[in-house]
Amino acid sequence: MSRVDWHPHQNLPAQPGFRPNPHPSSALKNQSLSFVNGYMMVQSPLEAQQRPHDNNNPPAFHPQTSSVQNDVRDPTDVSGRYSFARKQSDREKGNIALPFCPESKLPAFIEHDRRVLLFNAYYEEDVLQSAIEERRIHTCELFFYVEDGTLEIIETKQENSGIVQGRFLRRSRVAKPGSASFYGIDDLKIGSQVVIYSRTFHVASCNESTREYVLGQHGWSEEDVASLPLPRDRFAESNVEKMKRESGVPGVDRKRKMNDLKQVMESQLGKESSMMDRGQFLSCGTDALCFSVLWDDRERLYGDIQYFRLFYFLADDSIEIVRSHADNSDGRDTFPKLLKRAKLPKNGRVGSESDCYTWRDLAIGQTLDVFGRKMLIARSDAFTRQYYASNGIALKEDMPLRVAEKKVEVKRVIPPYNGFGSEEDSLRSCTGSLNPPPPKKDLQKMRDKSGVILRYNAQLVSDKADDADRRFVLQFYMEDDTIAIREPPVQNSGVMGGNFLRRQTMKHEDGSYYGAKDMYAGNVVDIVGHQFLLLNADEYTYRLMECDDRTFPYSNFARLHELLASKQSEFKAYFVSNYEGTGVLDQEGLEECLKALGIKLNAQELITVWRKLDKKGKGTVAFTKLLKLLSDASIAL
Repeated sequence: MSRVDWHPHQNLPAQPGFRPNPHPSSALKNQSLSFVNGYMMVQSPLEAQQRPHDNNNPPAFHPQTSSVQNDVRDPTDVSGRYSFARKQSDREKGNIALPFCPESKLPAFIEHDRRVLLFNAYYEEDVLQSAIEERRIHTCELFFYVEDGTLEIIETKQENSGIVQGRFLRRSRVAKPGSASFYGIDDLKIGSQVVIYSRTFHVASCNESTREYVLGQHGWSEEDVASLPLPRDRFAESNVEKMKRESGVPGVDRKRKMNDLKQVMESQLGKESSMMDRGQFLSCGTDALCFSVLWDDRERLYGDIQYFRLFYFLADDSIEIVRSHADNSDGRDTFPKLLKRAKLPKNGRVGSESDCYTWRDLAIGQTLDVFGRKMLIARSDAFTRQYYASNGIALKEDMPLRVAEKKVEVKRVIPPYNGFGSEEDSLRSCTGSLNPPPPKKDLQKMRDKSGVILRYNAQLVSDKADDADRRFVLQFYMEDDTIAIREPPVQNSGVMGGNFLRRQTMKHEDGSYYGAKDMYAGNVVDIVGHQFLLLNADEYTYRLMECDDRTFPYSNFARLHELLASKQSEFKAYFVSNYEGTGVLDQEGLEECLKALGIKLNAQELITVWRKLDKKGKGTVAFTKLLKLLSDASIAL
């Protein structure tokens, strides 16, 4: 019977608390570098991996035997170490070496630390619409950092060139156009062209340190480092000449007058000044002659008369012209001086001292030419007259300074109505306000007459036969005196009905608006070039007109009764002579009777009288009723 190995935990369940935890395998990484007594010791990683060890005890470091402590010549072998003999030899010779062998090289960031190559380059730019130049030359300094192969381009600054200059390209690696490779040192030979961001840079020269490096380290020839001349830049040359004139280089005619403050400061620092005018300054001091002058510029468009004061300083024969202080009624901005203190040339240019105005040229009534402005000397003060009298010259009497101006009457012309919006709104924009308020409305009338509409049956007055039978309804809104016209549709008439005129105010030929007093039967209303004859109105309109006899005088029956009652005998004689046996009268018969008696009434007055006779609307009444109406004054009340 064979023997079976028994384990004490073999029959126990595999649950927590019954079996001990298994020991995990060692997760320590192999160590190939350590320091012993301050010296770096290197162990081969392969040897540490091949050495067996148990899980409980981590691998200990075992120093190499003397057979592996010799110098290793293979740069790919990392099993050796930096021996004491090599260390002492390198120390004596001043060599710098790192493990693991003598053939090891320094990294590029240490070997080429702070090594920068400088190349001088330029690129051209086309200039349009310039009479000075056709092409502009931009000179640049191209820096190449050897340690990481990066480029940096700085454009050379030119003083007052008006061009944004400085850093063109920050330090970065630049790829070649159409290629995945980057620019290197061999791409920057003198005379080569480098395209960077669509700009073609021409390498022209390099500095001396760059020249020595590329000749010794990269095997360049003398032709590769031969400097090339830069192309001629006419703009830069003209700018340099301009700056020489502006900066005051000795021997350059700047055509500029030295600043007075600069002359004073140079005198304080010890620079000798001219003694020519010092005697005149000491004798005259701050004395100045004062004249009142005027400039009449009305011959020019928008010209005007302006008044100034002229000061002539006797110390240096200079002239200053300032504006006379007055109210700002002319609407001009105030300015301190028309001419600062300087010598005034007679012909507009300073050629010599004899060509400038002196105090002997100034007199009352004299005209001065102040750089093209003709100024008349009109008055002077008491000191000026005294100075001229002391020199034997008598000035004339003062002239009137204020010139009488003809006031031009400007009539405001209201532009015609253009049809946009209402005419009242258009007229508000002619009042002169930038933000005109809306037109005012009669609120009391709008409250009293709200909803009151007069309706009339109208006929279009026209020579055309097709328009003779057309009828319209004219509506007059008393709340705002607006008119609207509609045409009722008639079948088979050939005319489409609907709105003929939208609600709006209308004017007479004289410019006045149509009102309620113009709305009565028999009146012809001219609206937008069309004439409408008002034939009759509805019952509501008639009653409203008869109740308001002030607004509608033709519906005032009291006035008509007084007119007809004065001719009662004529009415009786007319009915006796024209009696036909019926004894009735219609509206047309009444109109014929009035014409026969010479009484002229319009259509609205005739309708008012007939409505009083025929209250029931039968169409005929007895003529005796008319006589009774004329004889009884109480009926008219």
